[in-house]
This record gives sequence, C-alpha cells and structure tokens, in this order.
Amino acid sequence: MRNTGHEDGSIPLSEVNARRLDALVYREYLDPDYLIPKPDKLVLSDVNEPVFTHRVPGTVIYTRPGERLHVHVFNADTMPHSFHLHGLRYGIDSDGSWPMGTQSADGRRSDEICPGQHWTYRFYVPDDAVGAWPFHDHSRHIGESVNRGLFGGIVVLPEDVESPCDFELPPLVKEYVDRCCREHPDDEDDHGHIEAGHVVRPRHDGSHGGGGGGHGHGHGRNVRDHEHKGVLDFLEEWCQLEYAHPRHGEDDVLHVPVFLHLMSRGRGTPAFNSGPFSPAAAPFESVFGAEATFSYHCEIHQQMQGKVIVAAGEAAEVTVSIVDSDPMNMRFDPVEAKIRPGGKVRWTPGTALHTVTEDGAGIPSPCLNGRVFVGNTPTIVARAGQRIRWYVFNLDLGMNWHNFHPHAQRWEFAGEPVDVRSIGPAESFVVDTVAPPVLLLPHHIEEQHDHDGCKKYELCGDFLFHCHVEMHMMQGLAGLVRSKQTVWLTDEQADHLRETTGLPAGTCDNSCPDVDPDRCEQFLCGEWKTVPGSPEVCMMHATLVPGTTKVMFFGYGDTRDDLSRIWDYSTETLALPGNQPFDVTQPVHDRPLANIWSAEHTYLADGTILVHGGFTPRQTFVFDPATLSWSRKGPTAQDRFYSTTLTLADGRAITLFGSASKSFELYDPAAGTWSAPVVVPAAMNQDEYYPWAYVLPDGKIFIAGPHMPTQRFDLGAAGIANLESFATIAGNRSTAGEKGTSVLLPLRPPGYEPRVLIAGGDFASAQQTAEWIDLSSPTPVWQALPDLNATRAQQVNTVLLPDGRVLLAGGVDGADGGPAEIFDPREPERGWEQCATMGIPRGYHSAAILLPDGSVLMGGDRPGQWKSGESTQHERYFPSYFTLPRPVITAAPASVAHGAGFGVDTTNPAGIAEVVLLRPGAVTHGFNMSQRLIECEITGTTATQVQVTAPPNGNIAPPGPYLLFVVTAGRVPSEGRWISLT
Repeated sequence: MRNTGHEDGSIPLSEVNARRLDALVYREYLDPDYLIPKPDKLVLSDVNEPVFTHRVPGTVIYTRPGERLHVHVFNADTMPHSFHLHGLRYGIDSDGSWPMGTQSADGRRSDEICPGQHWTYRFYVPDDAVGAWPFHDHSRHIGESVNRGLFGGIVVLPEDVESPCDFELPPLVKEYVDRCCREHPDDEDDHGHIEAGHVVRPRHDGSHGGGGGGHGHGHGRNVRDHEHKGVLDFLEEWCQLEYAHPRHGEDDVLHVPVFLHLMSRGRGTPAFNSGPFSPAAAPFESVFGAEATFSYHCEIHQQMQGKVIVAAGEAAEVTVSIVDSDPMNMRFDPVEAKIRPGGKVRWTPGTALHTVTEDGAGIPSPCLNGRVFVGNTPTIVARAGQRIRWYVFNLDLGMNWHNFHPHAQRWEFAGEPVDVRSIGPAESFVVDTVAPPVLLLPHHIEEQHDHDGCKKYELCGDFLFHCHVEMHMMQGLAGLVRSKQTVWLTDEQADHLRETTGLPAGTCDNSCPDVDPDRCEQFLCGEWKTVPGSPEVCMMHATLVPGTTKVMFFGYGDTRDDLSRIWDYSTETLALPGNQPFDVTQPVHDRPLANIWSAEHTYLADGTILVHGGFTPRQTFVFDPATLSWSRKGPTAQDRFYSTTLTLADGRAITLFGSASKSFELYDPAAGTWSAPVVVPAAMNQDEYYPWAYVLPDGKIFIAGPHMPTQRFDLGAAGIANLESFATIAGNRSTAGEKGTSVLLPLRPPGYEPRVLIAGGDFASAQQTAEWIDLSSPTPVWQALPDLNATRAQQVNTVLLPDGRVLLAGGVDGADGGPAEIFDPREPERGWEQCATMGIPRGYHSAAILLPDGSVLMGGDRPGQWKSGESTQHERYFPSYFTLPRPVITAAPASVAHGAGFGVDTTNPAGIAEVVLLRPGAVTHGFNMSQRLIECEITGTTATQVQVTAPPNGNIAPPGPYLLFVVTAGRVPSEGRWISLT
C-alpha cells in the first residue's frame, strides 16, 4: 500500500501481468463424486477473501483428538502429485513422499497420483497433536507445486475451543448434495469419513493474479447435466453475498489460518538473467537485438523493477547502476535504459546481493493466503478485546525464513510475553491474541460510566500483521487487523481527542489512506509552494528592495517596455514600479536604450540598486527603493553585455568583462559616472560572460570561473597586479557564461577565511560535480566535493541561507524541477542533501533569491522554452526552519559603522549562537553578484540583548544594505531585519 513502485496505491498492469499465474490447489468437496465444492470461507472474518473458486489455499480442515481422517485425493491436474501431511499419525501408505510410497494392485501409487487417478490417505489424530499442521504436495516437483498453491492445513482443536461456524448451504444446493450422496451409498472402505467432509482434490484454479479458468468442478465423473452447472453457478454467486456466510458474535473466538508462502509460475525462461549478482561480481551485460521492450526485476528485492527499451536512434551502450544504500529505496538507475538494436546494457553491482531478471518467467509474489499487498491480503475484522486464534503456517519452502508480528498484540512463548515469532519452512504454530483497542482513552474518559450528555462514536483502526523481514514486508507480505471500538464522549472530550490524538471515527474500508509522501520533507529540508498568479514578466534578474518586503525583478525588453515588476512577499501581490527604464532614456522612450535584459547589478552604499549593460549595452540606471522608480546615469565606455558588477570597500562599483570587452570600469556613485576602461592582461582573456567574481577579505578579487583557469589578483591604480591562476578539477563549466553556479561561502571571525564553491555546468565533467577552494591557504588548490544528486546541465542557482547552508536549485530538464539540494560547509563530508522536489523545471533565464523571512523565491523560464517565464508561476522554497519555533529580533539599529559595537534585542539572548549579516541578492543567469554572509563577533549578552561587533572593514562586508539575522545553537534563524553598514 503506497510502497516503492506503488506510490499511487495501484499496481501497474505490467507488474500484474508479470505476477499472473494459474494456481493449483487442493479443493475440498461435499460429495464422493467431487461435484460440489465445500464453499466455506477459510477465514470468516477476512473481508478481502476471494470466493472459494478463486482462493489459495483451497481448504483448511478442522478436527479434534481421537478422530480418524480418510482423505480421498483425486488428481484433476495434468501432472503427478501427492498429499503429505505433518503432525498426525499415519503409515507409509499415507506419507505421500516420492519415491518412498506404496503401490496398489492396480498400479496406483501413494507418492505419485497420476492425472485422473486417486488415493486415499488415512490419519489418526492423537491427543498430543493439538495445533496446526500443514499439508502439501510431496511428489517430484515439490517447490513448483507448492509455489502455485498446492498446500493447505489441518487444525486440531482442543476440547475447550469451539469450531468455526459452518456455512449453511442454500436449500437448492443442499438438496442436490443430498441427492448425490443417496445415489452412491457408502461402501465398507468409505464408511465414516465421507460424511465428515474431508474429500480433497487438486485443481487448476486460475485464482492468483487473475489467471483464467472457469469452475473446473466435476472432473471425478462427467458433468451430469445442465442442472449440475446451474447449481455450481448459483453456489458461486451465492457465496459472494455477505449475508450468505455466518456472522461472528462479539464474544466468539476468531479462527484465522494464515499461510506465508510464495506464488510463482515456475516455468518460462527469462530473456536475460544475471543469476545471483554479488557486490564483488563483474558487471552483468546483455546485448539486445530487434526493437522491443523488456521489463525486468530483482528476484531478491522485487520492488526493484526496470525496463529496457530497444529503439532506433538510441544509445549504443547504457550503464545501469544498482542503487541500494537506502533499503527503503533500492532501485535500478536509470529505471528505463534506451538503446538501439544491437546495443548493450551493462548493470553494475550494488552493495548487496541482487539479480537482474527479465519478467518472462514472472515475478514471484510473497503472499499471505495467496494474496500480496495490503488491501488485497487478509483484513481481519474484530471488536476491540475480541480473542483471535491464529494458525500460522510457513509454506515458503525456499531459503527464506519468515516471522509473524501482529501489531499491538502479544502472547506467551517459552514462559515469556512476545509479539514476534520466527517460523522456518514448513513450520506452523498456534497463538492466541486479543484485538487491540483503537484508542487508549485517558482515564477520566475510560472510567466514565454515565452516558448522559454523551454521543456514541464507532472507532476503527487498521493494525498491521506482517513478516518483519523488511524486504518481505515491503514486497507485500502484510495484512491487517481491523479493530472496531465503541466509545461514548461528550462534545468537549471528542474535540480534545481530535486535537491531540485524532478521532478515527467512521467506517474503515480498503481504499488507500490519503498520504503526502513528501510530508516530512518540510521538517527535514523544506518544501516548495507555488506563488499565486502570473508574474507577467520573466524573472531573469532579481534584487531585493532594501527596507521592504519587496522584490524587484525584470526580464525581456525586446518587444515590451514594461519589463520590471515589484512583488511583495508579505501580501503576495504584484505591482508596477513608479516608472520603467523606458521612461528615462535619452531620448525618452527609446526601447533599445532601455532594454536591460542580460544586464548586471549591485547595491550601492546608499541602498540604491545599480543596473547597467545587457542589450542596451552601455546604458546605466539606478533603482531607488524609497520611490520604487528608475533614473538614468552616465553610460559605460565599452559594451557590457553579460558583465559582472561588484561593490568595492570604498563604495565604488567595478564592472568586469562582458561583450567583447577585456577590461574593467569603475563607477563613482557621487558623480554617477564611469571611469575610463582599464585593459586586463592577456592571461585573463578566457573570461568573457558573467565571470564569477568576488571581493575577498584582503581586498583582492577572485574569479572562480566558469572558465579555466580561475584567478586571483590585486586591483591597483595602474590596473591588475599579482595575478595568480588555479586550475579546477572539472575544467570549464560553461560553453559560454551562463551555465553552472558559484557562491562565496560564509565569512566568519576572527579570520574571515574565504572559501568559494562551484557546481554544475554543461560540460560532461561538470554536470554533476562540485568543488571548492580555500583562499586562506598558503597554496590554494581546488578540492573535489561529493557529487550532486542530479545532473545540472541547465542554468542552476545557489543561494546562501541564514543558517549558513547553501541551497542549490534548478538546472534540471524534466517533468518537474528536480530535487533541491543543500550543502553544509561545516559538514562537507555529508555532501549534498537531496530535498524537496521543485514543481516547475527552471533553466536558462531563471533566478533564485533569498527573501527577508528566510524563504527563497525562484522564477524564470522553463528549459528550452523562450519567454515561458512571463506566464509560468513562481515557486517559493521554505527551508526546514519554517517548521520550528524561530527566534525574534525585537529591536536593532537601522545602521552601524564597520568595526562598531551594537546590540540586538531578542526574546532569548542566551539561546543565540550567531548573529549574521546577509547582503541581499542581485542575481541573474545562475550567478548572484551580491550575496555574502558575514558572521558578527558576539561580545556579550544581557537579559534582553545580544551584543556584537560589526565586520571590521568594507573588504569583508562592502558598504550598503544587509539583512540581520540571529541564529540559535540549533541553527534556526530569525526573520531578517534591514540594517545599513557604513
């Protein structure tokens, strides 16, 4: 029920077909001619049990000490079989074990009943045989027969336990049976046992997995006439009526025989089969011919299923990995391998034993009473406190052992209370339990005897019983005890239970419970939510609006002039700014001069946002947060399409590269103009579009890619000096300048050691790799980090979270946006934690930006769908700390100088472990030019305040707006509060 591969609660048709088989059963009959089957249910309280013509096993026989049983077995199959019973007393003529049996004068054998022949097995039930005893075929092909259902059980009841209620035949059928028995009076050999009802025969049944078959009755002699067929049809229909079967009283003991076994075709040859495939084995390979589709599975872990699709134009070779590090999510990766005719698929081993087996021979099904998976397996309905007598049989005769574990029930074994008992092949045992209460009520409710003012509630709860070998349980070897309980509650008591434990009132049924398979992801690593409404313009570029809860974003300007929007996350409303760049061009309303698509941006010291270049490609604009309006400034000297712009320690801004420019220019905020371009050394000519550049704490500038080599240098009066180069492991990460991503990791006192991370990209060596470099090292070297969980060949974004972790999202082209991934620089060995899946794929021209409340907004184009971001809804990521109590900043200064001390008022100062400043993002094309996190040094605490020191200089924290966060020892951050660093 909603396990791996069946998340929607259904079994795919391909799997149904692979599990389909023709069952073979012992069926009990009421007459000596094997004309009328005994229609009683095996388990009267099992609401899922199929009608007698379609069930496995065919029968369970109840008897008592002192009785003699004569079991007449007629073989209506096409293969030889026998009947072997455990536990009772018998002679060699009734052992049924080939080739140790006996032979009659007419050539019949006890150990090999040929098709169309019969044998009578005779047993005595001694006093010490009370219990449950299996019987099964013991002829030449034991395992094959048993795995098709040729088994059953005999239950020897003690004198103080009543037998199960008998099924009362409808008059039409009863009269027919009586007439058949009168026509064949008992002879000496048969006297005394036919009337006891123990007449059994093996039959093709077609019951398991929907196999074909019809009634198949009456092979002891020819069907007499149409009357016989009519009686059989009527009986089968009658037995499907609920009221046709006897009902249990609330005080009755429930008799529940449970068979743990395997159902398997046993015939057919798979198109390919690795056999046991150990971790040390060489890869298993198979070459495929003509176009076709092959489904396959692991025989040991049957939830592992895959497909090979052979079609023209596909790859010549595909490698499939066995991923088994998580026992709950073992799988073949990829699930579908697509190759061309004549192509090869190679499977690499996992860390445990597996097989790679094509479905031609069918998928074995671990079953309870011939059925697999909850909702199909037995569901035992009982009243809370009702006695359940379990008869547990293991007819899985292979190498697997099982155990039996009913939830919330226990029994005594070897003088000790237990709730799990192991059971080997062909073993059986009997245990008595009590159906559990649906709810353990509080004492003041439980002891309430006066029903005045109370309402009656019928409670219902489903309790699992299963084999506790996890692999077997997840393959469907589990059933339910459906316990029902009546309680009387006042309205207040009912409301209290609803709020605290839940009140499971109503009728239970077999529908799969509604579940959110990703519900706990929000507690572990967050969740995505869709932002209501259309964004109207593509979020290709995004910046926060300092001092507010707003985001300013903009996109394509080639065919429109209203290219920017303001979105307020506190109200989730969209608005136009006061004007557009189009309104301030010179001359006014000149679209080519206003097209800031593919521009660059940074925050200036006064909180305004500098935006320039792109398709303009030299125009410069400033966006004012106070008026939400644009103004024009002086142009750059050279084209700056796809350049990178940073704020320096002295408040100026530097723009590097872009277009064909191999230079940098400096912006003076006071004058609103740019300096003359300064040419960079030829050794830096590899840099072109959106270089991943950072100002380091020592004032140097570092370019982390996306092209080789990465470089660090001083920015002097005469230009670039002291140029150093560092080769990465993966090499180039982008064919141009818009693939892959990079982030400067948190800077922490006292040393503020800078580390830079790079990840993803469209080169094969980059798509799923990440690496980092520690630039405080005397000899910095790029070092490999654990691989990403998903390939990120499209445009991918990284966002610094206030708890110090890094969120990576986007860059996956598929039905959804792929999983978010989180990296913790403090625990790099843990690698990338795979988190909630983004609903919408994002690729080229997408952006992700941290909001002041600590959530992340993501929008932009779908991969390969130009301008789709104008109508595709945004998504918002809420990290796991949104599910936890968060600290609150109650007061803080509006601005603070570098190196100055200041206080942050908060509700629990003693619980605060960090105070951090996070520079707001200015992001485009997978690179955030502005974001950086700096931890402030804590100097003391009072009853109401945490006292800290601001970062010492503008190289560590460039002047301008920041978000101030306090973070607990459990790494839970507050919401951000705007503060200006001067």
